[in-house]
Amino acid sequence: MTDGTLALVPSLAAALSVLTAVAALPGLLVGAPEPTLRLPVAPATALVLVLAKSNSGVWYANGTPVPQLQLARRLRQQGPTLRIRFLPSPGLTTAQVSEAMAWLRRHSRTAVQLELAHQG
Repeated sequence: MTDGTLALVPSLAAALSVLTAVAALPGLLVGAPEPTLRLPVAPATALVLVLAKSNSGVWYANGTPVPQLQLARRLRQQGPTLRIRFLPSPGLTTAQVSEAMAWLRRHSRTAVQLELAHQG
């Protein structure tokens, strides 16, 4: 082989790798499961607690401001029939929403359902 031919080997290898990856992509995407809706965790007769957190960090329980320590105590005291819906303020960052969800999961004895405000 000549030097000119040897220079083409890395380019040819890279081109074959890219073509193989592109050819395999449809097969990988077809196998991905479609997202499905899950049924509510608690029965419809369960007590619903709607929690919201403002940009300033104030928690609201069913529209009433609640100190964080009092909310933590209330969540620990509630049984598994409590259904918790969390509506974060649209002004919160994704990291702040994630931190709030983690905090709610640590202090509650039931699942927390995240609900995003509909903008329209």
